[in-house]
Amino acid sequence: MRNAFQDEIEMEERREKLLETGFRLFSRSSIESVKLTEIAEESGIGIATLYRYFENKSTLVIEIGIKVWRGYFEEVYRMYDEMNGDDMSGEEELSFFLDCFIDLYRNHKDILRFNRNFDTYVKHSRCTAEQMRPFNDAMGIFVQKFHTVISKSQNDGTLNITEPEEKMFINLLYIMLSVTEMYTDGLVYPVIEQRDMTAELFELKEMIMKNYKSTHGTGK
Repeated sequence: MRNAFQDEIEMEERREKLLETGFRLFSRSSIESVKLTEIAEESGIGIATLYRYFENKSTLVIEIGIKVWRGYFEEVYRMYDEMNGDDMSGEEELSFFLDCFIDLYRNHKDILRFNRNFDTYVKHSRCTAEQMRPFNDAMGIFVQKFHTVISKSQNDGTLNITEPEEKMFINLLYIMLSVTEMYTDGLVYPVIEQRDMTAELFELKEMIMKNYKSTHGTGK
């Protein structure tokens, strides 16, 4: 007689294996070029079993996106707690927010490659708003963290913000993700071949910080 609890564990293990394999393959090549049969084969799981977990490719891709970003956000919150984030000023919060993108470039290039491929795929496959809702909800943590920047800076005056919060958030998110993804993919070629672009990212961060730094804030 089969153990229902053990069956449930095995089912979850197979599902996680498919997500991990999918992420690895989707971060190496365009998502369109990777077949579901390849993911099943590399996972050591039958294609029929894959379809029991994921209705189609879009479902799998979105589930991977949710898993990857939630995992990274957990890491971000650990770093935030270690730095006593609750005691940060608005200026320090913005610095931390920008540092997260630099950390992605330095330590998680696979996430940046996947994200670039993900954006291309969901546009070309015309994923519906309903399909994308769980992913957008997961990415809402970015919005929440940025709102902390704005809230603290309004209280301590360490940042000079004259534009709407949503516009500022979208601009900074687009700038930092676009640049880190291009550096990761080698779409912006450095003067010295194979050169690490971390220093350039810190320069970009400093330009952004100077743009928003207030001369009247309390600071620390």
